[in-house]
Amino acid sequence: MDTQVTKALPIAVIFIAWFYTYFQGISTAINVWTASEIFNHCFLVIIGAFFLIYQKRHQLNQQFFVPNYWLIIPIITTLILYTFGTVGDIRLFMHIATFVSLPLLIWLIVGNKVAKTIAFPLYFMLFSIPVGEQLIPYLQELTTDLSVPLLEMSGVPIFRNGLYLDIPEGRFLVAEACSGISFLIASIVFGNIYAYLSFRTLPKQLLFVFISIIVPIVANVLRVYGIILTAHLTDMEYAAGADHLIYGGVFYAIILFLLIFIGERFRDKIISLDLNPATQNKAAKSDKLRLYSMPVATFVIALFILQFTWLKSIENNKLAIEPSYVINTQSIFSQTDSIKSIRWQPSFEHASETEQGSIKVSGKISIDFFIAAYTNGTGELISSLNKLYDADRWTLIRTKNINIRDSHQRAQLTQLVSPQGEKRIIIHWYQISDKFFANKIKAKLFQTANSLLGKANNNALVGFSLQTSNHDINSEQELMKFIESNSEQLNNIMQNK
Repeated sequence: MDTQVTKALPIAVIFIAWFYTYFQGISTAINVWTASEIFNHCFLVIIGAFFLIYQKRHQLNQQFFVPNYWLIIPIITTLILYTFGTVGDIRLFMHIATFVSLPLLIWLIVGNKVAKTIAFPLYFMLFSIPVGEQLIPYLQELTTDLSVPLLEMSGVPIFRNGLYLDIPEGRFLVAEACSGISFLIASIVFGNIYAYLSFRTLPKQLLFVFISIIVPIVANVLRVYGIILTAHLTDMEYAAGADHLIYGGVFYAIILFLLIFIGERFRDKIISLDLNPATQNKAAKSDKLRLYSMPVATFVIALFILQFTWLKSIENNKLAIEPSYVINTQSIFSQTDSIKSIRWQPSFEHASETEQGSIKVSGKISIDFFIAAYTNGTGELISSLNKLYDADRWTLIRTKNINIRDSHQRAQLTQLVSPQGEKRIIIHWYQISDKFFANKIKAKLFQTANSLLGKANNNALVGFSLQTSNHDINSEQELMKFIESNSEQLNNIMQNK
């Protein structure tokens, strides 16, 4: 018992220190796990990983801990990434750093040989990271791309308008719920745990994991195809409304059963462990080596304290910085006729200042504009809560980065379509102090770097939009023409005090 306590003590100390240091990352991850059904399984990942480690307790008791000091380097890297994510409120960085650091810390304490014994449980902890929602648009597009040819080959008259699929009997939208992301992530997690429990060789394990990735993607395409085909054959009597969700759930259950059936056919026999008392006695004589774990744990805690001090100093410095810029939105369109616009309604919460309107540039064209400024240190310009358009009304067709002529400025062009066939073009960019960004990730990284260097962040989103159902008007060309002719005014939205 004393031997087991000696082994467990440094791991317990490290776990408590990890929980305290990464508490914000853990709490925000739990919020995501609770809010999104896609990540409900994450509640069981850490518990499951420690249970799998517990199942190896007899093997672990035969080995001794020899810390791997080289792992201090990646652990310091995760601390820096966590600080970067905390300062910039980049939740993905925080969650990656939080749940990558835990298996690294355990590996640091127990050493390479012991870590090899519990390699899968340590790897399995990474599934606590709530990541994958970024794949939804690509899965929607892939599902639509593959289901439409299947429907055409089945003789179903179909017209595709973005993610809208029109058949004579009605219209279907390949929405986020139809992307199959929930089943894909659940299948990947299941595939990994099943491969670990059922197969002894790495090639078999990797093959089953690969199957668990491909099968749900193909299954989701067949599900969408089957729902639309059923609606076509039954004149929308079935597979309409909530029916398609029920059918989808039943279909997924069948696919999961098939995965288990396939796995059981090729499952390896479980080999019982031969616990050698002689090896146990050998490990019991290794107390001197195991004692090295506590100094390592103490050193890691010292790193955590340094990181905490650094983070606090950054936060205090951020509060002390006075904004050196002000937003000049009142005079940008002083020579134009601005009217209140209700056609395009972006949502940017907690902005210190917003301005929205519609500019008449010709008898046929009226361009909407929206500016959201963040200059008082509150609110986040780049946040998942901020929306450039109403997703319930518009469906994304494509996005691309563009250059504004006679300017070093880059912007992003977004093309949308409505269920009624209306088209909308949006051109927008982010301004961070005197820098312009089309990519919100680059803008967020630049914001965070400014904060780490003690510089003020004065931010704004500037967007222009044109909606038209008139095919005689080239929306993209007209919008670019307006922006380029007013580029000098637009570059002066943020001015020195």
